[in-house]
Amino acid sequence: MSLPEDRPVSELHESEERFRRLSALSADAYWEQDEQLRFISFSDSSARAIEPGRAKYLLGKTRWEADYLNMSEADWAAHRALLEARQPFRELELCRYDAAGRKLWIRASGEPVFDRSGVFKGYRGITRNITERRRAEELRELEHAVTRILAESDSAAAGLQKVIRAVCETEGCECGRYFRVDKQAGVMRFADGWSVPDAAVERFVALSRDIVYRPGVGLSGLAWQTGKPVWSADVVNDPRASKGAAKIGSREIGLHSAFVFPIISDGDTIGVLNFSSRKAREPEEQLVQAITVIGGQIGQFVRRREADEQRRALEAQLHQAQKIQAIGTLATGIAHEFNNVLRAILGNVELARMDVDPEHPARESIDEIDKASRRAREIVQRILAFARPQPPQRRHLALDAVVKEATRLLGVTLPSGIELVVDLSPGAPAVLADETQIHQLLVNLCTNAWQAMSGRRGRIVVRLSGFTVEAATVAAIPGLQPGGYARLSVSDSGAGIDPQIRERIFDPFFTTKSAGEGSGLGLTVVHGIVQAHEGAIDVESEPGWGTTFHIYLPAAVQSAAEQAAAAGAGVRTPERGRQLIFLDDDEALVSAMVRMLSRHGYRVSGHTVAEEALDAVRAAPQAYDLFLSDCNMPRLSGLDVARELSRIRPDLPVVIFAGQVDAELQRKAHELGVRQLLNKLSASNELLDAIDRLTGSAAGR
Repeated sequence: MSLPEDRPVSELHESEERFRRLSALSADAYWEQDEQLRFISFSDSSARAIEPGRAKYLLGKTRWEADYLNMSEADWAAHRALLEARQPFRELELCRYDAAGRKLWIRASGEPVFDRSGVFKGYRGITRNITERRRAEELRELEHAVTRILAESDSAAAGLQKVIRAVCETEGCECGRYFRVDKQAGVMRFADGWSVPDAAVERFVALSRDIVYRPGVGLSGLAWQTGKPVWSADVVNDPRASKGAAKIGSREIGLHSAFVFPIISDGDTIGVLNFSSRKAREPEEQLVQAITVIGGQIGQFVRRREADEQRRALEAQLHQAQKIQAIGTLATGIAHEFNNVLRAILGNVELARMDVDPEHPARESIDEIDKASRRAREIVQRILAFARPQPPQRRHLALDAVVKEATRLLGVTLPSGIELVVDLSPGAPAVLADETQIHQLLVNLCTNAWQAMSGRRGRIVVRLSGFTVEAATVAAIPGLQPGGYARLSVSDSGAGIDPQIRERIFDPFFTTKSAGEGSGLGLTVVHGIVQAHEGAIDVESEPGWGTTFHIYLPAAVQSAAEQAAAAGAGVRTPERGRQLIFLDDDEALVSAMVRMLSRHGYRVSGHTVAEEALDAVRAAPQAYDLFLSDCNMPRLSGLDVARELSRIRPDLPVVIFAGQVDAELQRKAHELGVRQLLNKLSASNELLDAIDRLTGSAAGR
C-alpha cells in the first residue's frame, strides 16, 4: 500500500524538528557551510559551545577569516587544501580570546555534503568547547616549564626574567615586571622585567625602574599588602591603580589590563609579579590557582638563590681576606728588610748633613736623598696600614698636606681626559684625624668621581676650606653641631646621581656598576670613616650636572699643655755621655745608628746578635742607661730580649723598634715593661727625645 504523498515531507519535517530538539540539549554546536565554505547556520547550542553572539559574527564568513591564536598561514593553507579536496576533517583544535579576554579552546570536526547527483553543497559538522581541559594542560605545561627554568637558572635575575617571559607568552601579555620588597626601606622597587619587541612597551618597562611602591598603594602595593592576587581589566580608570608613570604609560600605550600576584616565601611576601596586556581581561580560577603554585616556586627559588649568592659573596670576601692576609704577611717581611735599608739611609743622611757645610754643593743632593727616603718611608707605612689594619691613630692633622699627597698619587692613576684640580684654602683648621683613613677617604671619593664619568672627558675638583656651622644651618646638614669644621669637597662633572637611589649610595654592596666593575663598598667605607671622626657627609647631585660630596670634620682644639708641647717640640737639652746598647740584625743599620748616636754625644755599643748584647748586660748590668732593640729578629725577638732583660736588670729602660706598631704589640710590650715603642722609620729627633726622656732619671749617677 502506498503512502500518502505528503508522508515523506511530514517525516522530513519531524526529523528536522527532532534534530533541533536534540541539538538544543547538546553541549556541542552544529553548523553548516555552503559551497564557498561560508557559515550559513548554527544550532541553538552554539552560545554554550562557542560564545554568545559569536555564531552571528561568523555567519557569512569562512573559518579562516576569524582570529585564532594558534593557526599560522601554513596551518590554514593545509586545512583549506583538505577542504578543497572535499575530504572530512577531524578534531581541528582552535584557540582565541573571548569577550572577557580569556582563552577559549574549541574542537571542530566536519564532513562534506553532496546532493543526490553528487554535487558538492558544503560542509556540515560539530564544534565542542574544550577550554577547561586545554587550559588545564596549558597551565600544567607552564608550571612544568617554570620548574625547569628555575632548576636550570644560576642566578635569581636570569631565572625570573625567563619565568616572566614564559608567563607572558602563555597568557598573551605584552610585558611582565618583578618588584622586590626592600624591608629595610619599607618600599618595593623594580628588580627585573621582560617585554615584547615593541618600542612603546619597552619604554613602559623602562619607566618602571623609577617606580617605588608602598604597602597598599597601586595594584602592586595592594598585592604586597594583602598577599593575594589583584587584577584589573581597565587600569586607566581603576581607582586602585597608581597615578604615576605606570598609569600614564598604560594610557599612552594602551595596556588596559593588569594581573598582579605576590611572591610568597615562608609566609612572607618578598615581591610581586605584575603582568600587563592590551586586552581587557580577567583571570579565570584555573589561572589564579596555577599562578599561586608558580608564585610559591618562585619564592623558594629567590630565597635559595639569594642564599647561594650571599654564600658566594661571603666566600669571595673570605678569599679576598685570605689574599690580603697573605699580602700582609709578605708586606711585613719585605717592609722589615726595606725599613732597615731606609733607616740606614736616613741615618747616613743625617751624618752627611753634620759633615757637610750648609753652603756645600752636595748639600742639595743630600736634602733630595732625605726627601726621597722619607717618601719611601711613607709608602711602606701605607702598605702596612692597608695590608694589616690597625686601630685609628688620631692626632692633630693639617689636612692640606694629606690632600696634596693623596692627589699627587691620584694624578698619575687617573685616566687620560680627566682633569684633577686642587683648591686649598689657607683658612682650613687642623682636625683630630687618622692620616691613613683620611687618605683612603680621598682616594675612594676621587675614584668614585672618575668612574661616574664613564670613560668621558671630565673634571674632578678637590677643595679644602674652613666652615662654620651656625645654629640655623644645623638642620640642613644632619649630624653637625654648631662650631668650626674643616670642609673637604670632591666634585665631578659626571652623570649625577638619580634621586631614587641617592638614599642607598652608602649601603654596603649597593652599586649601579656591572659585575666586576665595583664591590659597592667604596662609599660605605667613606661613610664609616666620617662617622668614626664624628663628622658628617652631605651630597649635592643633579642628573646630568655632576655630584659633589662635602665632608665635614670637626676642627681640633688643642689644650694649653699640648700647645706648649708642640711649641717646644724642637728644643732639646739632652743629657750627654749616657751608655746605650743598640741591637739589630742588620749590620749596615747598626753601623749607621752607632755613628749617628755617637755624633749626638752618646756612648753606643752596637750588636747584631741578641745573645751577645744580653751577655754584655750580664757582664756589667749597671753600666748601661738604655737598651734599644729591633722587634723582628731571628732566634730571639725584641720582646724575647725585653723579657730576659727584666730578669737581668728590671729597671733598665728598653725601647723597641717595629715596622708597624699595632694594638697587640703594644699590649705585649706593656706586659714586659717596655718603656717605649717606636716605629722603625721614626724621625731621628723623635728617637733622640725618647732617649733623653728615658735616660734623664740616670742623670745624677
